[in-house]
Amino acid sequence: MTRNLIGLVLLLFGGHAVAQDGGDGSVPDSKLDIGFTERGGRMNLFFVRFEDQLFMEGGEYEAFCEKHKGRDRAGLSVEVLADLRGRSEQTWKQAGAGIERLVRKGKIEGLKRYWIVNGFAGRADFYTLEALAEMEAVDFVYRIRGADQTNRKAQGRKSQRSVERALKKFAKDWKSDADEPFTQEGLEIPWNVERIQAPEVWGGGHTGQGVVVALLDTGLLATDSLTRALWRNPDEQPNGKDDDGNGYVDDLFGWNFRTQQPFVPEASGKSSHGSMCAGIVAGRPYNGKKLVTGIAPRARIMVLQGMGQLEAYEYALENGADLLSMSYMWVNQELGHYRGVFRLAHEHMAAAGVLACGGAGNFGPGSRKQAPAGHQIAMPKDIPCVVAAAGILKNGKLAPASSEGPCTWDGVRYYDDYPAGKPLQKPDVTAFFGGYPVWNSISGMRQSWKVDWEGPGEIGLITGPRGNSFSGPHAIGVAALMLSANPKLQPCEIQAILRSTAKDLGPKGWDTKFGAGLMQALPAVAEALRRAGE
Repeated sequence: MTRNLIGLVLLLFGGHAVAQDGGDGSVPDSKLDIGFTERGGRMNLFFVRFEDQLFMEGGEYEAFCEKHKGRDRAGLSVEVLADLRGRSEQTWKQAGAGIERLVRKGKIEGLKRYWIVNGFAGRADFYTLEALAEMEAVDFVYRIRGADQTNRKAQGRKSQRSVERALKKFAKDWKSDADEPFTQEGLEIPWNVERIQAPEVWGGGHTGQGVVVALLDTGLLATDSLTRALWRNPDEQPNGKDDDGNGYVDDLFGWNFRTQQPFVPEASGKSSHGSMCAGIVAGRPYNGKKLVTGIAPRARIMVLQGMGQLEAYEYALENGADLLSMSYMWVNQELGHYRGVFRLAHEHMAAAGVLACGGAGNFGPGSRKQAPAGHQIAMPKDIPCVVAAAGILKNGKLAPASSEGPCTWDGVRYYDDYPAGKPLQKPDVTAFFGGYPVWNSISGMRQSWKVDWEGPGEIGLITGPRGNSFSGPHAIGVAALMLSANPKLQPCEIQAILRSTAKDLGPKGWDTKFGAGLMQALPAVAEALRRAGE
């Protein structure tokens, strides 16, 4: 993550750490999490996990992958989505009436149901939470830490009329390059793209075509190199109606879950973290230098805003995303058993065909915000099925701030499978920390940054921003190249191939600094093609 986003993470997700296991690492027998307050009828943020889940505990996702080895991702995705939704509906038929009665009595506020994890979130006092824990269908009642998952008031909401006007104008002027052939002739290719071996893969005809990347970040600037890469909801029109019936009005290019409004490209004026990351994934060469920043320059970008929102995960799955790029972490915040909600959500999402990737973090030994060893790679990058990418500099040395592994899972309800004596191997792979052109606002840049090309509206190519937020999009880009070569690959296969084809760095084999090594697109795509022929 860049320095600006670290501040954003701390602003959004800051809070006091509260131990949930009594300090001895044990998992409580009670179905009610530790740490809820009983004082004065105070309302607590909570998440209820129902008993009926596709995966019940650690290790079941891996068993699922083994059982379905070789299955077509698309067909498996349809089955898993139907399963997840079906479990949610069936449980609500059994338990929903009692829960809704508590809502009508004012005992539960802000209730919001989920199917990515069969359960619901809300706010309630301690005694209501005790009653929920006694319900037969309830498996566990978590105390929410991190992002609020309840049905809450939209934050930073813009004038609806101004959003509608901006969206209509943008949709009218927007052009896609989906039907335009991609050629390397005359292109300027940055060193990071070359060292990932992306151009060699493009030469074989694999450029990310047909792959949709959900970018869960801060949004995009309105420049052709990014906006022409946008995913377009084919069943939605900018008319103030929910044309496709998915619950989101005018979600042509994505959705902002903080403001509960459609995504509209940003004007210049401030640094845009989402634009920098999107450009690394799929930036097009529509600029005066004909410089291509994207590892997968024909992948599509679905823009989602509202970092850490489970609702965004559900949207990505329901609307056809293949990959999820994440640039957020809960660092130095004790999430306790609530970590398990996100692990289950990611395992369900991966089973349904969406691989999540992100940078390992900027909290390593050389960081001014160094985290303790074993806690530098935080949620959600510490989840086994999520790809975490460390960062190196142009000279090949590890970036001093790059977070190091490993990670542990012990004393967490349902997930006690990676104790300190047998930790989880993180990071997975390595990419590049910075020092190459990225798309950003020129008016919002620092003095130490360099302008490579200034486009219309003070949006241009800038060299200078650094952080492991940029390593994650490299992994997403390589994964997109693999899926364009073999769309059948399941997320667990993509993750395994990324690791097995990486160029070893540091000590032989996997290590806590570089993971399996520097990602290499050429052998990764070759392995994807080999599996397509099996």
